[in-house]
Amino acid sequence: MNRSLCALVLAGLAAVPAAPSRGADLLDLPFNDLLAVKIRSAGKREEEVRDIPASVTIVTREEIARYGWVTFEELLRSVPGFYLLDNTEDRFVGTRGAVGGGVQFLVNGIPQHPALQKTLTTTEIARLDVPVESIDRVEIIRGPMSVIYGNNAFQGVINVVTNAIERHGPRVSAGLGSRRSGQVFARVGNASAVGFVSLNLGAYRTDGLDGAYADMLSPAQLARLHPGAHAGIDGDQDLRLGSLDVSAQWHDWQAKVRLNRRDWGIYALTPPFDEGTRIQLDTLHASLGYAHRFSDDLGLRITGIYSSEHYDAYQIDMLLPEVHGQQHQSSRRLEVEANLHWRPVATLDTIAGYRLLKLYDVRNRAFLYPFIDQIDRLEPVVTHDLFAEASWQAGPRLRLVGGLRLSLLPDSYRETKQQGRSQGPRQLSFPNQDTLPVNGRIALLWSPRPSQVLKLAWGTASQDTDQINLPEAERIETWEANYTLTCTRWMLNAGVFYNQLSGLARTIQQVDPRTGFYLSQDDNSGRWRTLGLELIGEARPLPPLNLSASLTWQRTEDPAGPLAPGYSPALVAKLKADWHRGPLTFAAYGNYVAPMQADWDFVAGPEQGLVARIGEEVPGYWDLGLNLRWDPTGQGPYASLHVSNLLNAEIRYPANELTDLDRGLIGPGRVVTLTLGYAF
Repeated sequence: MNRSLCALVLAGLAAVPAAPSRGADLLDLPFNDLLAVKIRSAGKREEEVRDIPASVTIVTREEIARYGWVTFEELLRSVPGFYLLDNTEDRFVGTRGAVGGGVQFLVNGIPQHPALQKTLTTTEIARLDVPVESIDRVEIIRGPMSVIYGNNAFQGVINVVTNAIERHGPRVSAGLGSRRSGQVFARVGNASAVGFVSLNLGAYRTDGLDGAYADMLSPAQLARLHPGAHAGIDGDQDLRLGSLDVSAQWHDWQAKVRLNRRDWGIYALTPPFDEGTRIQLDTLHASLGYAHRFSDDLGLRITGIYSSEHYDAYQIDMLLPEVHGQQHQSSRRLEVEANLHWRPVATLDTIAGYRLLKLYDVRNRAFLYPFIDQIDRLEPVVTHDLFAEASWQAGPRLRLVGGLRLSLLPDSYRETKQQGRSQGPRQLSFPNQDTLPVNGRIALLWSPRPSQVLKLAWGTASQDTDQINLPEAERIETWEANYTLTCTRWMLNAGVFYNQLSGLARTIQQVDPRTGFYLSQDDNSGRWRTLGLELIGEARPLPPLNLSASLTWQRTEDPAGPLAPGYSPALVAKLKADWHRGPLTFAAYGNYVAPMQADWDFVAGPEQGLVARIGEEVPGYWDLGLNLRWDPTGQGPYASLHVSNLLNAEIRYPANELTDLDRGLIGPGRVVTLTLGYAF
């Protein structure tokens, strides 16, 4: 079960010896011990959950095993308040009324390759390509986190831990499922008093979605469909994924390398005619870090990161049978960060840091015969950040937290653009009007008793856009109040939040009905505001029985007019229950997402404005799942039988610019997976 603010069972990481033990042992922990759990991802230093000025959810290895989630994407769908959207090319994580781009993903504390870069149209999907069997823990911090992590920690941070080899030792597993799905995984490694080494190797495949396009297209779209186009999506959406993850530590030094390759089919504007549009995405992350404690009150951490991403749409099949082409996009990142953790007195905890970030070799080569032949190159982009945060224990029950981040951005973004091979390159420059953005956060944390805490927080954050002609970042300002009450057998968490988003990038299309003249224009005038309520309750009425329920209500609106933003369901609910008896664990879960509208397609004429949504509203849905796990000893053989979308409910995702299916893309149906494994 997810432990919002109380961080379910993670206290066992501090209280249980390093030798592997059965997950059921952790389930016996009383809820009122969990506010003292410590994690690092919220503030780049170890902090108790009660002292973190944000809403926190933690998913443990034991919970993953109990519920049998087959993919990381499936795990995220069960996180309180989260929902995911699928456009076949990408997956978008939605939370607190906004979707896509707003959550910073870390793997073992290392920020993943930036998803939003000028001149590129790459995807966020690589951040989800973590084999679920490799995951030891997931830490989810909600709310603006730009003070600690810089731009793009807009709506929060997700840290995936895959190298806790001292607790979760070597293991192998293999699984087979419907839709020709399957996965294999292996972990090896060892831990000692001076360090550890951990290697995770995984592969996954599936035939993906199925269904008839006639059930997703409107009658008008069907009438325009080319007679040679595929009638159904089956066979066009298969996926092949491979992953290698290595971590090692020796004394104060730590090195990490992560490699991923994904090859998959997508839907692009129209049904395909031949073998479909296909993409290969290769990502590499490598880091080297040094962390040294001069004393109990003073520590230094220096981390260097290199990452690269190569997106290759090597087969384009869309629009017309004679259309063909490719798109190649790539970028590299170098990052160096130094953090100084200092506790001058017992009641004051501080962290200060500097980050240098360089993006370079940013290229976008698009060829679509006979429409597009274009090359875009972005000159290297260098940013500098200074940040500091202090946490002061003002009294036995009161803690105050304050932080500030100052970023130095380029005064302009420079691009080299070439249209066709017969034309020479053009040099373009787009000035940046906001070169010194400042983000901050302030929080008051009051804990009248060890079993409860009230958090009042305010914070801001920034998010980059991929449009080079819109250099300024999008902005968010959040106010939040959160209260947690824990007892031995139950806990309750209630929170209310209010977000104001500004500078949102959007595209406005202008059409003159008299002349037919068309103009597409980007601007950053978009503004949203969201009011939301989050409730989470968990209970253990009997030692082998765990129950969990969460409800998130949110209302998102555009203050400029009556046009409610798209992709923002009013209600997201989660239910979970598991029962452990002997070697068997029975688990069931349900995820509900309310109806959703597509976004607006802004078409404005000079005499009269016309506004329509990209597609129809899609209905709400329940996604129910079951898992039966057999694990007699915690070490040795184990098996699980997992069923997702148990009732084969029709899950639809609203249309967007790429998957402009008026009635919505039909998501995955029922999938049954059998997994066999051995834990050493």
